[in-house]
Amino acid sequence: MKKLIASAVFILFCFTQKSYSQQTDYWSAQYQVGFGSGDLGDYISAPSFRGALIEYRKAVKDNLLVGFDLGWSVFYDEVDAKTYTSGTETLHGKQYRTQNEIPLLIAGDYFFSTNNPFRPYVGFGLGVMFTERSTDIGQWRFEENPVNFTVKPELGFLYEVNSRVSIKVAAKYYYGVKSGDLDGAQAFFALSTGVAIHL
Repeated sequence: MKKLIASAVFILFCFTQKSYSQQTDYWSAQYQVGFGSGDLGDYISAPSFRGALIEYRKAVKDNLLVGFDLGWSVFYDEVDAKTYTSGTETLHGKQYRTQNEIPLLIAGDYFFSTNNPFRPYVGFGLGVMFTERSTDIGQWRFEENPVNFTVKPELGFLYEVNSRVSIKVAAKYYYGVKSGDLDGAQAFFALSTGVAIHL
């Protein structure tokens, strides 16, 4: 966790230098709902209603912004008595499954319109996703903590309320390639909405 915080602070420092004169630069805080797919969807079928996202974007052209994303989504489900195997250990019982996904990505957005209040865009992100999976059965807990190389395509829009504030809505897909002891890629769809503050 210390490495994650240090990385986020470093990226913040790099991207915020000399950006305050750009009116199109912005910070955004969003609420995010996630829907697991692939191995994550098989492990936890319930959607995640506990998600948050912080973004920063800096204009490099009128319609192209780059920056970073830092998110956190918590997936949780209870599974009736079932056999669970991890390595050489096997247990049978009711399972309480939790999976945290923490993506830290460098990202870019291409806007199709810059002169209207409604500004649709396509985006792409690249980086890592820290996965924390735990399975509790009685007094026993099984944990896996891989770090997944991750890509994130995205579609969304900004709606400008005034020169300083916009509403942001986006749909995105996080795909973290297979890593560690988990059976497959860790991936989920996400819908997010929040407020962007222009600098």
